[in-house]
Amino acid sequence: MRILKAKDIITNFGLETLSSNEELLENKVEVYGVNRAGLELAGYFEEGKKSHRIIMMSTKEYQYIMNFNESERKERYKNLFKLNVPLIIITKKFADSLLIDCAKSNKVLVARSSSESTSNFTQTLLEFMDDYFAPTTELHGSLINVFGKGVLLVGESGIGKSEITLDLIKANHLFVGDDRIVVVRKYNELFGKSHEILKNLVEVRGIGIVDVSKTNGYQVIMNDTKIDIVIELSQFKNNGTDDYDRIGSDFQTYSILGAKLPYIKIPVATGRNIPNIIEVAVAKLKLRQNSNYQDEIELIAERTQNYND
Repeated sequence: MRILKAKDIITNFGLETLSSNEELLENKVEVYGVNRAGLELAGYFEEGKKSHRIIMMSTKEYQYIMNFNESERKERYKNLFKLNVPLIIITKKFADSLLIDCAKSNKVLVARSSSESTSNFTQTLLEFMDDYFAPTTELHGSLINVFGKGVLLVGESGIGKSEITLDLIKANHLFVGDDRIVVVRKYNELFGKSHEILKNLVEVRGIGIVDVSKTNGYQVIMNDTKIDIVIELSQFKNNGTDDYDRIGSDFQTYSILGAKLPYIKIPVATGRNIPNIIEVAVAKLKLRQNSNYQDEIELIAERTQNYND
């Protein structure tokens, strides 16, 4: 897991630091989430926490704390600071300067957000924190966005994933990454992107490393995408045995980080147009997600019944 520091949040969101020094900016954010400080200001504190979430204070907290005199407010702020909070974020609507004075004397990091909407800012902050705290894994494969769907190509080394990826890019689909794909689980969905070292790069046997952003232009590049389907490429057996699914209409499932994705296995052989087959697979996935979709097996059974009648 990547280390998230208070300065990363302050820099990314352009927060105004009101009480800080170089040491405080290095505070590690070790617990995911954002707490509103209402309960703590009222005197309730969780037991057994070695560290605390980031604290956010806005209109409701300000209206509550201003019911107390200066001495009482100061005492409540001091109790709040004992929670080992890595960062306190206030909005423009929290206007008690006593908080800043207490934070400075107690060496607590406080920053101000200029966002007009506290809920929108909190949601954006949580999404930013997801990149540090969300379950992550790294897979060998290629990731392309085809017809608006993220397609993760997997298969043994040398099967042709990179070459097929280039064919799909040529067909106006979007390139995300090749070889090393970083997968993150957020809200029970999977998102993928290229490893930073290999961003925009594809390795093609016989040519070497190709920078897709330069050969095809940045218009074919997509930084990340939700992963909607996993397609495994496998070598067609040479013994003549065909054990691949030919009439099944249901996708199988492929598990990554505990999340299950639609999965199909496509045999690779001379003369097969694999990029075209992948496009058809994605089109079929989109059809199945349509409320008017009719299962192909049911359609054949219905036509057979009508024919026999």
